[in-house]
Amino acid sequence: MSKVINFPVPTKAEVINEDHFEQFGDAALMLAFFEKVADAVEWMDEGGSISRLDDHYVGLVETCMALAVLFRRRTGHTVQEVCSDHLEEQRRRLMAGEELKELMIPVRESAIKPLPSSAFKGLGDLELAQAGFNYVRRVSEQIRGNCPHLVELGLARAHSVDALNAFSLLISRLADGAVKGVEASLPAISGPSSETLQ
Repeated sequence: MSKVINFPVPTKAEVINEDHFEQFGDAALMLAFFEKVADAVEWMDEGGSISRLDDHYVGLVETCMALAVLFRRRTGHTVQEVCSDHLEEQRRRLMAGEELKELMIPVRESAIKPLPSSAFKGLGDLELAQAGFNYVRRVSEQIRGNCPHLVELGLARAHSVDALNAFSLLISRLADGAVKGVEASLPAISGPSSETLQ
């Protein structure tokens, strides 16, 4: 009888890089890495020190990677590209003896373009109101999930709710009061769907 030794199968190491953080939403990234930075600050306040490859150091490196992902989502450019462009602009201005007032950060243009108004010409009044309502509802859902500035978020949310209320009333009037729960009863009438880059 031969003796068999069963060695444990080695677990696959998880690679932590910027691609790893792409799977997480903006809010999840911000919260997770706020906590990592706060832990590192608290550790330092208590007299601790951070050394290469300890938990706090790795947490700070992961935070840099997550911030790079967030930056790329917002601007469409890598941090390295923008920093390189800024450095080049600073050098150019210095050599020319010009004052550098500000460095611009590029913002990615949306790949989604609105439909031309002619796309809605074939819709009747009720269908038009329903299409508008559905678009505004989508805006409201997107804003609830992701917005870079809190003030803009509040304004956009308020305006989208106002629009939803106005469309609800319009649809009820156009339907001669036959529609009671407007939002629940609406068919998904809209133009061709688009996909976002995120």
